[in-house]
Order: sequence, then C-alpha cells, then structure tokens
Amino acid sequence: GARGVQGEAPQQAKGSAGGQAAVDDDALHRALASGLLSRIGQYNPEQRNYMGARQTRFVIHPSSGLAKKPPAWLMAFELVQTSQLFARTVARLDPEWLDDIAGHLLKRSYTDPHWAEKSARARIKEHATLYGLPVFRDRRVDYASIAPGPARLLFLEHALVRGEYQSRGSFQQHNRELLAEVARLRDKARQSDLIADDEALLSFFDRRVPAGVHNGKLFEEWRERAERSEPRLLYLSLADVLVGDALVPEQYPDVLSLHGVEVRLEYRFDPSAEDDGVSVLLPLALLPQLDPGELDWTIPAWHEQKVSALLADLPRSLRRELSPALAQQVAARLTPFRGAMLPALVEAVAALSGLRIPPDALRPELLPPHLRFTFRVLGERGNVLGASRDLALLQRELGQRARELLQQHGAQGAEWQRSGLSRWDFGDLPEYVLRQVAGTELRVYPALLDRGSSVELSLLESQSAAEQASRKGVERLLRLLAHRQLAALVKRLPRPFPRGDGLPRSRAEVAAFHEQLEARLVREAFGLQGGAPLPRSQAKFVALAGYGLPRIEAVFERLAKALSGAAAALEQTQRALAAAARQPSGTNASRDIRAQLELLFPPELLETVELERLEQLPRYLKAAQQRLARAIVDPRKDADKAAPLVPLWQSFLEKSPALRDRAAAARWRWAFEELRVAVFAPELRAASAPSLANLATTLSALS
Repeated sequence: GARGVQGEAPQQAKGSAGGQAAVDDDALHRALASGLLSRIGQYNPEQRNYMGARQTRFVIHPSSGLAKKPPAWLMAFELVQTSQLFARTVARLDPEWLDDIAGHLLKRSYTDPHWAEKSARARIKEHATLYGLPVFRDRRVDYASIAPGPARLLFLEHALVRGEYQSRGSFQQHNRELLAEVARLRDKARQSDLIADDEALLSFFDRRVPAGVHNGKLFEEWRERAERSEPRLLYLSLADVLVGDALVPEQYPDVLSLHGVEVRLEYRFDPSAEDDGVSVLLPLALLPQLDPGELDWTIPAWHEQKVSALLADLPRSLRRELSPALAQQVAARLTPFRGAMLPALVEAVAALSGLRIPPDALRPELLPPHLRFTFRVLGERGNVLGASRDLALLQRELGQRARELLQQHGAQGAEWQRSGLSRWDFGDLPEYVLRQVAGTELRVYPALLDRGSSVELSLLESQSAAEQASRKGVERLLRLLAHRQLAALVKRLPRPFPRGDGLPRSRAEVAAFHEQLEARLVREAFGLQGGAPLPRSQAKFVALAGYGLPRIEAVFERLAKALSGAAAALEQTQRALAAAARQPSGTNASRDIRAQLELLFPPELLETVELERLEQLPRYLKAAQQRLARAIVDPRKDADKAAPLVPLWQSFLEKSPALRDRAAAARWRWAFEELRVAVFAPELRAASAPSLANLATTLSALS
C-alpha cells in the first residue's frame, strides 16, 4: 500500500478461482484524497514547485518516485518543513475527483451561457476552485441544472425563434414559410419595422411551451402530447408577426400584365443595392413591343407617392402655381399602365388646375430609385441578358436579338402574309393575334403595309409600329378606291411653294409635292387626321369609304385654296425680301424673316400641319411683309419690338428638339407666330396670342 501511495505501479492480484476483482487503484486514491484535501497541489512548471491550498508552496521530497516526473496534480500524506516545505508520500491526483469527493467545498462560478445545437439544449461554462486552487475551468454543463428559467428561454430563442433546432413537428415549416412571406411584404412596403421582432416571437412560444421544457428531448415529448388536442398550437399567424396595419395585396402585385403577357415583379428593400425597389422580369421576345413611357408608372402602392414626387420636383415657378392637394387628386384621376405616364400626368394637371406643365419639366430620372422600375431581360432559359432602369437602353442593346428570336419561332404566320392587295377582301384585321415564342404567349399585331401600287398584309411585333404602318396602308387602299376622282383633280393640283432662290421646282420635286398633297387630301376627306381610329373590318372600311368619297371635292377646294394662298403670299414675301436687300436699314428684320420662312415651310409641311393652321399661313406672311416695310422706315423701333421676343424664340429653338411631347411643342411653336402678328402687325388681329410673360414662364420650366 505504501509503495502504491508513493506513486509506483502496484501489482494487481491474480484472479482466483472465485473470480476476485483486481485492486482498483483509482478507487483507493479517491478514498485517500477525501482525507487529504488540505494537502493537494497543482504543479507550476515555471517555478518548478506546487501551489497548495491557501497559497502554500512545496516541492516533492527527493525520495519520492514522482520527484523526477512531477504530475500536474498530486496529494501528499504529509508536508514537512526542513530546508523548505516538502511533500512526502505522494500520489497523482485527477482534479475531476474533487467534484465528487469535495463538491460541497468547491467554490463555483459560471460564465457564457450559450446554445448547443448538437445536443439541443442551453449550456454554460462552469469554473471551480478548492482552497484557491483552480480545479477546473470552462467545463460545459447543462444550463438548466444551474438556472432552469433562463435556460428554458435560451432554448426557446434559439430552437424555436431562430429555428436552430429541427423538430419533427410540422409547425416549423409553416412558420418558416409564413416568415418568408412576411419578409417579402416588408420588402414590398419598404418598412423595416413591419415584422415582429424576436422578443415578440419569443413571447409567442413562451406563452405556449410549459415551464419544465428546456431541451429538445423534453420539447418533443411535450409537443407530441399537446398537438393531440391542439394540432396548430405552435403555428404562427399573420397577426402574430405583422406589426401595424395589414398590407393590401392588390397594392403590391407579384405580376404585371404588359401587352397580354404576365411578367413577374420582384421586390427588394436595400437602398444600397442597384436593384432596390421593384424589378420587372421581361422575356426577351416581349422587349420590342414595349413603349418606355408606359413603364414610367409604378405599382399601385407607390402611385400617389410617385405623382407627388414628380410634381414636387417641378421648377419653383410652376410649383407655386399648384395646390398642395393636387398630387392626390391627380393620382386618383390617372390609371397606371394605360398609355404613357408623363403625357397623362400633364393632361390631368391641366384639367384640374388649368396649368399646362411642359413635359420636360417632369424628370422621372431624378426620383428616388425605388420609384423607378429595374428591368431584367430574360433569355429563353431564364438567364439574365441585361438589367437597367433605362428600358430604352435595353431595347437598343437587345432589340435586334429579340426580333431574331421572333423570326426563329415563326411569329410571322403564313395566314397573315399576303401581298398585292388592292381592296379590302381579307376579312377582319384584329388588334393582335397570339403566338408562342420561346415559351411565352405573345401578342403580334397584324398590319397593312403601303407598297405604292398595292398593300401587303403582315405581322409586326409592336402595336405602335402596326398602327403607324396600317395608317399608311389604309390610306393607300382608299386612294386606290378613289382613283378616278383623284385622277380628275390632277390638272387642278396647286403648284408647289416657290423656292427661296427663285429657281423653278424640278419635276421630281413637283411629283413629290403632289404625292404628299394627294395623301393629305385622302386623310382630310376620310377623317384620318389626328390619330383617328382605323377600320378593322370590311364593313367599317366600306362605311368609311361611303363617308369620305363624297367629301373629296370639297376638301380639295379648301386645301387647294389654303396652299395656293400660302404660295402666293410666300412669293410676295420673297420679292419683298429681295427688294429689302438693297435697303441696309432692314437687315436685321430681313434676317429674322428669312429664318421664319424656313420654319414655316418645312419639307414635311403637308404631313404635319393642320388644315386650320395652313389657312393661317397667308396671314403670318402678310404680317412679315408689314414688319419688313416698317423696319426699313424705322429700324430702331423694329429692334425694340423684337428685343423681348428674340431671346424667347432662340430659347425655344434650343429646347424644342429634346421635348418629348411633340404636340405641346407644336402649340408653342404656333403661339410664337401669333405673337409675331400681335407685336409687328397688330392690325391683322392675332388669334389668341400669349403674353410675353406667360411664354417666358413656360420656357423657363423647360429644363
């Protein structure tokens, strides 16, 4: 026994016939340790001695078998003070024994309660000392054995709130799907506080899970019993996880219908991301059919906010003319995705306030990013081919590829391919027909194409392109139908406008003028000016022919009179300018009038200028002649009259090419002509000429 205590390996007794067990050294040492607690020590390798109870220090007596290889922990039968404090009759000690044999004497402390996912329970680190010696540190023990209440809450938080425990119950899958849906609603509404926080979810489970449940095993046993009587006990509902008012799903759609195609919308709430807001996922084949203006709109939930932001960004000179409540009234008046947004907004503001906003004063590109769609163009396999907030840019980059895709998938149906048509004998012309293109059912648009001596029936990918082409095609069919009447008027066609250099028009120029004049005559006689609806059936085409054929003669007389009068007045003005060239006093006025004539008689005059405006050309030219005559007599007075007008005119000329609303630009352009009459020849009675101040305000807003 003494040799065993000294640390030497004892010999085990050989088993007898009765099966006597071997001597258990650890049991012997544990029994001895219980009486030697004040004589234990922990080795300090730096100082090569042992730290004992209550800060004593000692070394192993050299006579001990453990002196040359001191163990990390030991116990001594005695401590003897000679030249120093020696431990005699020593043995190795496992500090873990001390928890069993002297647990009541250990001083314990705890730190770092944490979740142990593998064992599905809360753990905590335990530290213990005996008489100042660290028996163990960072030993992980069951937190519930120390603090059952906090351990249970830690289990509920990690296992059920955060989902870090895989239960066999179906409630977890339901709750995950519900929280994912609410997260989507949060992104849609852009409200970070829309979802209940972890504290609210913890409270939900705390009310339902009983006090004694603090680990996975106990939880499963309780859950199986509880769900027999209440299967949905742990199922979250929207009321449990939504904070504040419930969202209206219709305000945050997941799909958008564009030209009959349902395209998906995706939401992201991350102001630092390039695609923050709503992304529209566009099939490649749909790209050519879209008008960028129709996608200036946004989802219903943000509709009023976008209208308000557009109006708030107007120049101050316009903004102060609008009432604070106007944005709400305008938003209620508009229907999103019905045509282009900005022209509709201009008309709604004009109808409600009387103020006509210059279209270029509306700057959607400056709005917060989430109020503007991000467009992602998808290929046949769903891969992203391009992404941008600028739809026109994507159409330029990918439009040709989209058209090639349409052709590859047979968008040009054989039943809609006919040429050499000279009369309406092909049945109805529907607004669109459906074609399967790369897995997407697309609308393609039947169109009548003008081929000069005949018409061709074909399919186009864009509604606007089909409308524009069919207008020319219907006009050609009507011209073919009215061929005899038009041929009888050839000899009476007015001559083209005189050239500025006095040279005669060439035969080609005369022929082109008469071609334009004949097309214009048909549009006026059959009521196809100004975007009038086209016939889409043979019956409606016949009705249109019955309306227009009797009107050709009268319309021709009116049109010919307006053009002949304008040609005569233009010739007189050109002669006056030639005469004024010999009078240096009228130089500035002559230069201004020559520039005016170039804009009054552009090559597309017969296609773009209304008949009522053509009839005013002689009056504008007469006013120019009056101005020129007066400028020669008193050039200073003419300069004074022109001084406030010329800068405004130059400003309009600079800004006009970039204006999106061409109809509005035309109105302002003719307003300047009326203003010239009012300023330089008031005796000719200008028709509704604007004031210089109003015109200046309008132009200043075109930025």
